[in-house]
Amino acid sequence: MTMRLSTEVLVIGAGPAGTAAAHWAAESGRMVVLLEKETMPRERVCGDALTPKAVGHLADMGIEVNNKNFHQHHGLRMTAHGQSIELQWPTDHDHPSHGLAIRRRSLDKLLVEHADNTGAQVWTGVEVTEPIIEHGHLRGCRAMGSGCGSGPEGEIEVRARFVIIADGPLSPFGRSLGTARTRTYAQGVAMRGYFPSPRHSEEVIESVFDLRDSTGHQLPGYGWIFPLGDGTVNTGVGLLSHHHGNDPQSIRELFDKWLLQIPEAWEVDTDGIEGEPEGGRLPMGASVRPRSGPNWVVVGDAAGSVNPFNGDGVEPALSNGRLAASVVNDAIRTGDGLELRRYEKQLVSSYDHYYRLGRLVTKALGKPGLMRRFTLLGIQSRVLTELVMRISTNLVNNDAGGTESVYEIGKVVARLIPDRD
Repeated sequence: MTMRLSTEVLVIGAGPAGTAAAHWAAESGRMVVLLEKETMPRERVCGDALTPKAVGHLADMGIEVNNKNFHQHHGLRMTAHGQSIELQWPTDHDHPSHGLAIRRRSLDKLLVEHADNTGAQVWTGVEVTEPIIEHGHLRGCRAMGSGCGSGPEGEIEVRARFVIIADGPLSPFGRSLGTARTRTYAQGVAMRGYFPSPRHSEEVIESVFDLRDSTGHQLPGYGWIFPLGDGTVNTGVGLLSHHHGNDPQSIRELFDKWLLQIPEAWEVDTDGIEGEPEGGRLPMGASVRPRSGPNWVVVGDAAGSVNPFNGDGVEPALSNGRLAASVVNDAIRTGDGLELRRYEKQLVSSYDHYYRLGRLVTKALGKPGLMRRFTLLGIQSRVLTELVMRISTNLVNNDAGGTESVYEIGKVVARLIPDRD
């Protein structure tokens, strides 16, 4: 027997984007149903280090970001070619001046519980199987409950006025509605593991720009060591997959090489890894289109919203989720579904210049030899390194001289990059 229910807002997927959307929609007084196929907690490929901007999103949601259970980091150490520059997070913006390190399994569980407490009906262990399309319009979804999470067991049918799609980088639900990734845009691949380290309480995260292929050429990516304050560090590698030779199988080999070159000061016990390393793909730079339809919007990884500069998916996801909830709430309040057009317009206004600059940079860094020249230049200049840090974490002020100006400068720089090395 099929269970049937109706709601104003259906959210598919309980990562940061989906839970943020569910929270803000429920906060606005909307009836919200959130479906997640897995049970909590669950593992995700993530560096686990939240930027100050992401921390600001959590604070806006009413989450206590100074909780003693969250490990704070107050700066970033950038290392390349045997040199390091340590920078503090900027204080000249509206976000907290610290970041957080929290395992994704813990973060996602926290966000699911927060959405539930706000008033959303959260069902985990419920896998969406297909959209309900009637007379050419999306009316909701069919799903199957495993009975292992907070949701019921058996067939479920959810009908909704609006649907927020947050079902991850593969986004089967989004694909069924016609979304697709622009394959000419760079995509990231990453792998991470958890290791014991006596330096697990350090208040600085570190990125090392010295990944090399089998011939010794520097690769467009970086290795990281992010202390979690729980006896372990999250360490891994991220790489632009469009660079020549970066096939899906190479990331494990690169990860194993990285373990041999982790800075000794961290005293990482590479033999003490917890379980197996996790790897996956990261759709970047607003690579998925369309991002909205007559009564649906796509958010987070399903929209390809990962930051192309640094592989951060959490901050864009939290931002996407909030914006999606806002436009859906306005559409319900006014009775005008055309309000959803504001979602696309706002994404273009807030992110597209930034993402386009990111796509230009990642395309350039895929050229053999350019990554080495760029890191050599950057590590010798604190001013340039700080600018890179601000841009890569999207902490450039959005006023005169901010993102728009940086984008214009970036276009000029991109034109100066030669077609061959």
